[in-house]
Amino acid sequence: MRAGRLLFVTYLLLAVWSLLLVYSTSYGVAIMRYKVDPSYFFNRQLLFYGLGLLGLLICSRINVKLFYQRVTLRILSLGLLGLLVLVLVTGNAANNAQRWLSIFGVTFQPTETVKLLLILVIATVFLRKGCGVRVQHWVLGFLFLTIALVFLQPDLGTALILGVIGVALFLTSGVGLSRLVRVFIWAFGLLILVATLIYFFHPDFFSTAKLGRFAFLDPFNLENLDASYQLRNGYYAIGSGGIFGTGLGGSIQKLGYLPEPHTDFIMTVIAEELGVFGVIWTIFLLMLLSFTALYIAVCSHFIFDSMVCIGVAAWISVQMFLNLGGVSGIIPLTGVPLPFISYGGSSVVMLSCAVGFVMAAARRNLLAKSREVVYL
Repeated sequence: MRAGRLLFVTYLLLAVWSLLLVYSTSYGVAIMRYKVDPSYFFNRQLLFYGLGLLGLLICSRINVKLFYQRVTLRILSLGLLGLLVLVLVTGNAANNAQRWLSIFGVTFQPTETVKLLLILVIATVFLRKGCGVRVQHWVLGFLFLTIALVFLQPDLGTALILGVIGVALFLTSGVGLSRLVRVFIWAFGLLILVATLIYFFHPDFFSTAKLGRFAFLDPFNLENLDASYQLRNGYYAIGSGGIFGTGLGGSIQKLGYLPEPHTDFIMTVIAEELGVFGVIWTIFLLMLLSFTALYIAVCSHFIFDSMVCIGVAAWISVQMFLNLGGVSGIIPLTGVPLPFISYGGSSVVMLSCAVGFVMAAARRNLLAKSREVVYL
């Protein structure tokens, strides 16, 4: 099967799998907490995937010549920074974080859009200007500014994802190892600076509630019971599932024990209902999508396509790691959703658009290969 087709089929499998899981994990929350129809979250996720599929098809047909134009880079970079500044100024606050925007009654999380825009901005810069020292300085400055604005929301999980995406794209540009070491030194200094800014602008970030995220180190300690409540119930769900699970729809923990069974902690309910095989199948689909994107990047002779594919693969991989690491207690909880699986419109639509750009790269690879065959 051609890489583009495999990518699209994997995407469709993830969409169907997500819809099935969102319905199973959310009907209890819909009835008991939100007092709405049991299929409320399922219907919205179906709408999100419909919009995502439309975005995928549009992005897969965007002419790459568009990114050679100077105005495109300006629109992408100003749009990215504008969204982050806007959410800091007028965004909706919840749980001591200001991460959402409401425009014409539609609420969305701009950081999901920022992830894709950052990939496109960096790829466009290296496409138009090469990978000289001045370009590297510009890219690093832009990356650090983006991460700092996300930190101020504050959103540590997304900041980590953006950092990994930036490093992956920086390595793709061909930067040397010594240069990369210096970058990490500067990044550490910047991290100290950003932490200081957060302390003055968001002192609640270092409050007891925030530092309670580190309760994962000892979740059953009597002093950590409140802070580790969600993590402990996730453990109970995982332990109850065993190898084969309790059956689809048979979870107990989703019925009022897990606060967010259809979003951040959806994998624990998968483990409870479908056991080890359900977890393996979910991880397999996500890894298949990531590795297919990497394969397309390796096969591409076009730097823009290679960087976009690697950026998308890094995005999916690190977000999957942060989510699974958090719910399993390996790392602190960061609040990032499981890509393509968790309920959420901003995440689903933007990831779908990202897959569209990867499919466009696969199509250009195929066209280039056919022309080489004809030439030979």
